[in-house]
Amino acid sequence: MTCQLVALTFDANDPRALAEFWAGVLGWELVDDDEDCIELLPSDDTGFGIQFLSTAEPKIVANHMHLDLTSTSLEDQRQTVARALGLGARHLDIGQGSDASHVVLEDPEGNEFCVIEPGNGFLADCGFIGAVACEGTREVGYFWSEALGWPLVWDQDEETAIQSPRGGPKIT
Repeated sequence: MTCQLVALTFDANDPRALAEFWAGVLGWELVDDDEDCIELLPSDDTGFGIQFLSTAEPKIVANHMHLDLTSTSLEDQRQTVARALGLGARHLDIGQGSDASHVVLEDPEGNEFCVIEPGNGFLADCGFIGAVACEGTREVGYFWSEALGWPLVWDQDEETAIQSPRGGPKIT
């Protein structure tokens, strides 16, 4: 029996504000379940929602996962970055260098995400959320492939990626 991915979950000091930020970036619908859990429902083929759960703990380390947002053109990439900055994102230097073609940002609570350059072949068949990039080993990729019943679409060196048979984001 396989599992089903229903939602990614982020801890948030202010779940409503963080959900409103991401709703603005992604263009997704905000569902007001309660004050301790706010959910975003996808308006595309993503296949899972995003939940923001209330916590009093401050964020002190980098996330174990981050979103990679895709771009159709350089102008589209600039617009996505500008929209995110206008909603409260900040540029983040993780050592990517000034010649990097992707843009690294953090949301208002410090959750990292990337806006990927157009023409990225690896994410070409994905939607706006191109990937959920996670820390882990090759074995973790094999585990989630089996658990979700999603095929491996990348398996090289110590990196794997899986993708729903229906499409949508890759989990790398």
